[in-house]
Amino acid sequence: MLEHITIEGVRNLTHVQMSLPAGATALYGANGSGKTSFLEAIHLLGVGRSFRTHQSKPVIQRDMQHCRVVGRVRRGDLSVVMGLEKHLDGGVKARVAGENVASLSELALHLPLVLLDTEGLGIVTGPPEGRRRLLDGTLFHVEHGFLSLWKRYALAVRQRNSGLRRGILDSDKAWRQKIAETGTLLTQQRAEIATKLADELARLAPALSDDLVGLEVVFRAGWDRKESLFEALERTADSDTAQGFTQVGPHRADLRLMQNGVLAAEVLSRGQLKLALVALKLVQGRLIESASAVPPLYLVDDLPAELDQTHCASVCEELGRGRQVILTAVDRGSLEAAWGGSPLNLFHVEQGQVQPA
Repeated sequence: MLEHITIEGVRNLTHVQMSLPAGATALYGANGSGKTSFLEAIHLLGVGRSFRTHQSKPVIQRDMQHCRVVGRVRRGDLSVVMGLEKHLDGGVKARVAGENVASLSELALHLPLVLLDTEGLGIVTGPPEGRRRLLDGTLFHVEHGFLSLWKRYALAVRQRNSGLRRGILDSDKAWRQKIAETGTLLTQQRAEIATKLADELARLAPALSDDLVGLEVVFRAGWDRKESLFEALERTADSDTAQGFTQVGPHRADLRLMQNGVLAAEVLSRGQLKLALVALKLVQGRLIESASAVPPLYLVDDLPAELDQTHCASVCEELGRGRQVILTAVDRGSLEAAWGGSPLNLFHVEQGQVQPA
């Protein structure tokens, strides 16, 4: 769990120091006060990037050259200090237990996060990239060795594509073989975790709302699996050469959200889609909890503004089962009503200052 956090220069949060309990922490205050920036700072610490922008400049407070987030994470009887600095030029420095990290992915091993942010509705309605990230983000915590396999596959695709674009590959059969070998293993792992996601979603979604009965996820591998990946690459080899890129494989995979056999985006209202997204993120959290030695921290941004009181309470009931959760909302009363009378550590946020309520 995240025991303590120090935030310097993240948007309007000039200097915040705060201890966090094991249960639920709620931050309330007016729009623009810094509530979501607080969640953003934790996301920086655990992932190495913001969930609101891909650029560094908007995250860093005006007239500052960098922002810094430092957290103390407890795992059993051990405490580990981890920190991250993000600079205006896009540079990032991160340390865990006093040592520089070789890859920002190491941060997630110490501080797994599940973000419930209904502004990210594009995961449901948008292109497949966001859904692949959700799938792979789950696999990262569930399947040992996944990241290494994913990197090998991605490197092989990049190198083949580079050769195809430059027209320098007399024969790319060796690259196709490498892509097929790593891609087949990667797809096996994705298919297995997609099945687990589907099973958990079938149990959880109806408990959140009758509107989500029949909600399911359907995995698409990125090619027609009636043939092997190598066969698919062989079949499209000439077309790939003409197009200058690899047209089939796990980089084209998708995790489609369906209801009773129809794309959820086509049959659910916007409010129902938001609840479906929350359900999918809660299922992701369940799988990480069952497989990771470090339980995830749930970041929940302004849920009462996105869901009606009944559905908001259903989500909070699921979240409140022994998890560490940080919630935000404009109104204190809406948070207390949604949480249903269970212990809730309240903080007021005003002009970048966080104070106990």
